[in-house]
Amino acid sequence: MTGKAVVGVDVGGTKIMTGVISPEGKILGEPFKIPTGQHDPNEVIVRRIHQAIDKVLEDADITLDGIQGIGLGVPGPLDMKNGVILDPLQLPTMRNFPLRQVIQDRYPVPVYMNNDANCLLLGESYFGAGAGLKIVVGFTLGTGLGAAIIIDGKLFLGATETAGEVWFAPYKDEFIEAYVSGRGITRTYKKLTGKELSPPEIAALGHRGEIMAVKTWEEFGTDLAYCIAWCVNILDPDIVILGGSIANAMDLFSTTMEKYLRQHLCPVPASKTRVTRAALGDHAGFIGAACLVLEKL
Repeated sequence: MTGKAVVGVDVGGTKIMTGVISPEGKILGEPFKIPTGQHDPNEVIVRRIHQAIDKVLEDADITLDGIQGIGLGVPGPLDMKNGVILDPLQLPTMRNFPLRQVIQDRYPVPVYMNNDANCLLLGESYFGAGAGLKIVVGFTLGTGLGAAIIIDGKLFLGATETAGEVWFAPYKDEFIEAYVSGRGITRTYKKLTGKELSPPEIAALGHRGEIMAVKTWEEFGTDLAYCIAWCVNILDPDIVILGGSIANAMDLFSTTMEKYLRQHLCPVPASKTRVTRAALGDHAGFIGAACLVLEKL
């Protein structure tokens, strides 16, 4: 690995967040955020990615000769071997789109791509809550449910590159993502009250002590505990990291999560395994994407 900087691009359904970091994880210049326009034609979204990369390089006063690569974090599912976005719900116009090659054609440096949940945890394992630890498991709690595994500083992808795809695991009468997700929180609150609100709105009510909002978050914590327990009992990680927008409400669900989690873990990890919130905040996505380059090089 050289001392050159790295560009990270976090492409989400609502925004593209881009930044430049040093190999030590220091942010260089100012990160840049631009709306994705998820339903716009794919060539328009690509132009926005180009605009974001050009902007952060200019702001950091770095040319292409001064970077060692570009990392892309994008919604799955992906063909990671060939750098193709397959059929993302958040980016419908990017279906079967060879994003890695398109970016490579514009910027003649190594380009790596992975899903957003893997990127978030990779960044946390390098420079965040999991720094210096051997086995790290993480969950991205947002509109959906993502999970990732780091072993010895490397993403564990599995035989078919789908390790950590727990979202479709059976749970109760459906699958786990139907409960452990922003959609699940909205659905639970609607079941209790008949009102359809967003997770941030339900969190605001919970912080004000509204009974049904508090109950919604308690149910979420219980459901999440079972999901974490499966992974901890299989992998025995040093730490479990929770990221994504829903993790911002951790104070509302952590008590029930911890209560039910410890009941369903093997005795030693039950007493030792920590569950904590991601530490990199709003920058986690692009820092994690940049770490794809650090991991490879």
